[in-house]
Amino acid sequence: MSSASGASEQDGVVIEELDEMQIDPDERSEFVEASSIPLFGEPGASIIIPPQQRRRKRRSTAASTSMSESETDDESPQQKEMWIKKFISGEMSYQEYQAKMQQGVDIELEDEEEIVARPRGGRKSSGFDKDYSTSRKDALRGNLQGPQQVKVEGKASMKRHRRMLPPALQGLMGQANLCYARGDAEMAKQLCLEIVRQVPLAHEPFITLAQIYETEDPEKFLQFSLIAAHLNPSDVEQWVRIAEISEERGNLDQALTCYSRAIKTDPKNFDLRMKRVQLLEKKGEEKQAFKCYFAMLPYIPKERGEFLVETAKRLAKKFHEESNITAAMEAMDRAYGTVPELFSVEDINLFLELLIATGNYRRALDVLMVHTSVEVHEMVNEEEEPTSRRSIYTVVIPDVIILDFRTKLAVVLIHLKCEHLFEMIVTNILTNINVEEAGDCYLDIAESLMKEESYHFALKLLVPLIKSENFSLAAVWLRYADCLRAIGDYNESIKAYKKVISLAQHLDARLTLSALLKQQGNYEEALKALEQDPETEVMDAELLYERCLMLKEVGKYDEFLSAGFMLLMRHCIPLRSRLEMGSAISIVRYHEMIKSIQDIKVSRQEPFDEAAPEFSRSENEPSIEAEWDLVLSLLQVAEVLKKFAFFQKLVFTLCTAKRFYSYRTELQCLALYGCLYNRDPVFAYNLIRDRVNRDKRLNNPRLWNLFNLVILVTGDIRYNRYLMRLFERLPKIDVNIRVLQANYHLNAGTYKYALNDYSKIYQKTNDPIHALLIAVTLTQIACQKFTTKKQALAAQAIGFIEKYRKGRPSELANEIHYNIGRMYHQLGLHNMAVEHYKRALEATHPLIGEYPEYLDLRAEIAFNLSSIYRSNNNFELARKYMYEYIEI
Repeated sequence: MSSASGASEQDGVVIEELDEMQIDPDERSEFVEASSIPLFGEPGASIIIPPQQRRRKRRSTAASTSMSESETDDESPQQKEMWIKKFISGEMSYQEYQAKMQQGVDIELEDEEEIVARPRGGRKSSGFDKDYSTSRKDALRGNLQGPQQVKVEGKASMKRHRRMLPPALQGLMGQANLCYARGDAEMAKQLCLEIVRQVPLAHEPFITLAQIYETEDPEKFLQFSLIAAHLNPSDVEQWVRIAEISEERGNLDQALTCYSRAIKTDPKNFDLRMKRVQLLEKKGEEKQAFKCYFAMLPYIPKERGEFLVETAKRLAKKFHEESNITAAMEAMDRAYGTVPELFSVEDINLFLELLIATGNYRRALDVLMVHTSVEVHEMVNEEEEPTSRRSIYTVVIPDVIILDFRTKLAVVLIHLKCEHLFEMIVTNILTNINVEEAGDCYLDIAESLMKEESYHFALKLLVPLIKSENFSLAAVWLRYADCLRAIGDYNESIKAYKKVISLAQHLDARLTLSALLKQQGNYEEALKALEQDPETEVMDAELLYERCLMLKEVGKYDEFLSAGFMLLMRHCIPLRSRLEMGSAISIVRYHEMIKSIQDIKVSRQEPFDEAAPEFSRSENEPSIEAEWDLVLSLLQVAEVLKKFAFFQKLVFTLCTAKRFYSYRTELQCLALYGCLYNRDPVFAYNLIRDRVNRDKRLNNPRLWNLFNLVILVTGDIRYNRYLMRLFERLPKIDVNIRVLQANYHLNAGTYKYALNDYSKIYQKTNDPIHALLIAVTLTQIACQKFTTKKQALAAQAIGFIEKYRKGRPSELANEIHYNIGRMYHQLGLHNMAVEHYKRALEATHPLIGEYPEYLDLRAEIAFNLSSIYRSNNNFELARKYMYEYIEI
C-alpha cells in the first residue's frame, strides 16, 4: 500500500487506501489479501472462481451470509439453498418457492401477547434498520461488511453483526453494482446470478436483481424483493415497501405477512401496527383485528389519547361479551395508565366495575380516591410484611358523591375486609340511597357482604328490599333466604324459599328448599319441591337426579325406577323392536350402531327421535361417574323387585348412549345378566358367544361356567355346532370344557356319542363326576326299549356308580346315596333304590343346615320314595313321606 492515505473517486466507486503501519495490530487480522478479478472484455476475464478458492469459500460459508439473521427461520440453510437454486435454474416456480418459504414460518397473529409482554425498553434495533436508500448506496459502493464495532471512551458497544460475503465474492458484488451503475444491466444480472449460485443465502444480489427488474418487470421485482427480505428479515423498510406494493395489487394476505414480519423486528412501531389492523378490518377478520388492537395498546402514543380510550372501551366491551373479564380490565388499565385525565365518569365507572370483577380492590380504591373527595386514613404496621403493612382504619365519605361511586366504594371496602367499617357503610347506604329508586345498589352491597360471610349486615339491606314495591323480586328473596339459612333460622328460610319458588321456578331455590325440608324430616314436602312436569316444563337434570336419590332413600322404588329411566333416556335412543336391541348390543362401533338402528327405524317407518321430555343445558349436570352409580342403583333395585324386563330394557337402551361408551364392556356383561334373569335365550347366547370369542383366556373356568349357566337357564341348544367348530379350531382346549359337548349329546338322546365323549374325558381326568355321567348314560341306554344286553349295561352302570361313590368324599353322603338311588330307581330295582334313599335321608351335615336352599335334598328324596310306595300300592307310607318332608 502507498504511504499516503486518501480517497479517489472513479466512476462513482469510492476507493480508500490505508497505510499498513497506521492500522492497529488487533484490527489487521480482519483484512484478507484478495486478488483482483479482471472485468469482462479483458484478457482472461472470467466469473468462475477457481476450485481452490471455491473450497475456501465453502468452508467459510458457516461464517458468511448463509448464517445471517435468516437462520432464525425454521427451515435449514441447506433446504433454502436448494430451493433458491431450483428457482433460479427454473426447476421451481416462484409460487412453489413461496409456499416452501412460508411453510412453518407464518406469523401467528394470536401470539401478539408475547410481543406485548416484552419490557418497555424492547431490544435494540440492528445495524441494518436504516433507510432503504442508505443500504442501496452502501451496496453500490461495495461496502457489504455491515456495521463495525464502535469504541466510546474505552467502552466497546457491539451492534448486531451481519455476516460478510467471502472476499472474492465481495469484489464480484462490487463489480455487479458498478455494472448496474454504468447501465450494463445484463452483466450485472449475470454477476448476481453467479453469486447466488455460489452463495444462495446472500441477500445482497437479490437486492440488486430487484433494482434491475423494478421498471422492466414489476412481478420479478416483487419476487426478488421478497427473497431478499426473507434472507434478511431485519430490514423493516424492505418489508413495508413489499407490503405496500402487495396491498396495491390486492394481495392482502401477503401484505399482512410482510407487516407482521416488520412488526416482529420493530414491535414499538405504532404506524406499522395500525396499518396491519386496518388491513385485517378490510379483510373482515374482526377477531384477529381485536387481538392486534389489544397488543397495540401499549404502543399508542399519548398524543392519540382519545383514540386510545375509545379503542380500550371497544376492546373491553368485546372481551366482556366473551366473558374474558381479565382481558377487558387489562385493556382499560393500559389506557388509564397512559391518559387517566381523558377518562369520563362513565369510563371510570366501567374501569371500576372491571377492577372489582377481577378482585383488584386496592387499585379500585386508589382510583376512587383520585376521582372523588373520599378520604382514606391508613395505618402502617412496621412489624408486618411490606405487602400487608397498610390497613385502613377510617374513611370519610362525602355527602355529595355519584351514586355508582358510593356503591362501588362500599363494595371495595367490604372486600378489603374493613369489618370495623361495615356498620358505618350500611348506615351510609340506608341514609343516602332511596331503596325504591336504587334498590340494585342495595343488592350489590348485600351480595358483597354475603361473600364476606357478614350475613347480619346483609340482612339489614335485604329487609328493605323485600318490603319495597319495586325490588321485591325472586333474586332478592333468594339472597334473603340464603342469609337466613346461613345464620341458622331454618323455619324463616323455608318460608323465603317457598316465596322464591312462587315468584319464579328457581332451580337452586328448589334444591335448597328440598334439603332443608329433608333435614327436618319432611320427606313428602321435600319430594314435592323437586317435582317437575315433563309435559309443560323444561326438565333440569340436576333436579331430577336429586329427586331420584331421595326417592330411593325414602323407599319409593317404583317412582325411583321411573324417574331414573327418564333421566338416563336423555342420552339414549329409544328401542322399539328386537332388531334394534340386537344392533345396540352386537355392533361395537358407535356410529355404525346408530346407523343400523336408523335404518331399522326407517324400514319400519318409525321416527328416530321420539317425543321425549326436553332437558335444559346446565353446567351443574350430574357427572358421568354419578350417573353410572345411578345406573347400578337402578339395576340393583330392579333385581330386588324382580323387574327383570326393566333390567334388560335399561341396559340395552344404555348401549345406545355415547356418554356411556367407555362403560360398554360393563354394559355387555350386565346385558348378559339381564338376559339370564329375563330368560331371553337368543340375546343371552349371542352375548356369551361374543364374550368367549373375545376372551384370550379360553380355558378360564369362570367363563365356561357362565356359558354353561346360559345353556342351563335358557335351554338354548344351538351351542353344539359352535363348540364343534371351536374344538376343531383350538385342539388344545381344556378337556373339561369338552364336557359341554357330551352333555349336549346326553340331552339330545344321542347316548352313544355322549358315552364316547364321557369315556375319553374320564380317561384323562379320573373325576368321579364324570364316572357318574357315564353311569347315567349307560342307564339311559339300558332303559331303551330295543336295547339288547340290558343286564350287561346295567352291570357296567353299577360299576361306574361305585367308582363315583368311592371318589366322592363321605361328607357328601346325601348326594351320593341320592344319585345311586335315582339310578336303581330308573333301572326298576326298587328295593335297592329305597335303601339308598333312606340312607340319603339319614345323612346330615352342618353345611346342609346352613344352606338348605342349595344342599337339602330331602324333598326330592321323599317325593321319589312316595312314588315308589304308590307304585306298590303302599299309600300310607307314600303319604307319610309326603307330609313329613314336603311343604307347599
